[in-house]
Amino acid sequence: MTPANTTSTIELETRRLPAKVAACRFDALESQGVFKVVLDAITRPGSIERLSEPISRRLPSVLAPLLVLADVETRVHVLDTSTFVWQEAVSSATGARASSIAEAALIAVPLEAGEQIASIFALASPGTAFSPESAARVAIGVHDIRESGVGPHSGVQLVLRGPGVDGERAVCIDGFGEQDVEAWRRTNSRFPAGIDVWFTTDDGRVLGVPRSTHVDIVATWPTQERN
Repeated sequence: MTPANTTSTIELETRRLPAKVAACRFDALESQGVFKVVLDAITRPGSIERLSEPISRRLPSVLAPLLVLADVETRVHVLDTSTFVWQEAVSSATGARASSIAEAALIAVPLEAGEQIASIFALASPGTAFSPESAARVAIGVHDIRESGVGPHSGVQLVLRGPGVDGERAVCIDGFGEQDVEAWRRTNSRFPAGIDVWFTTDDGRVLGVPRSTHVDIVATWPTQERN
């Protein structure tokens, strides 16, 4: 039997579905702006881009890559921890098909589902050396993203090297643990197969790290409590 409080939450979220679908639908200028942020982030590893405030206030930033990259031929998976309303909203707004993690081309992991990050890398498709374009791309919601040396330290400090990086870049990500980094590195150890990742925060910051980037952990600190 479903607990009454869980049932009421699902019913409430279902009633909110039309509003969430509307939030996921961009006009032409919004779509262009979000696409530029998503593209700039993944082609400039270590560069922290930012979604416009109206976009980051009306929907979870972690959905942004899916909303501008998905179409009717794309399979998507949104990890909703209690309901599947955001999954339905993304599919309704883009025409993309909801699928399992293993079959999805685009995956969103909201902050509240962060405990499942390592398993996502084990389940999502990394593509193959002969078909790297078939790999999944993953957007992950985290507490904080900042350049190394800016503000208080928390989470993991990563050094990024590779194409698109001038020498090396150091960034701190709070909400992405050491075990998550190791799972990601294992998945990307057979380049050109591997998984491209966007990290996002609630206030609209976006950090992209493609599979071609070499990632090293140089420090770890206590992370914030997950929601």
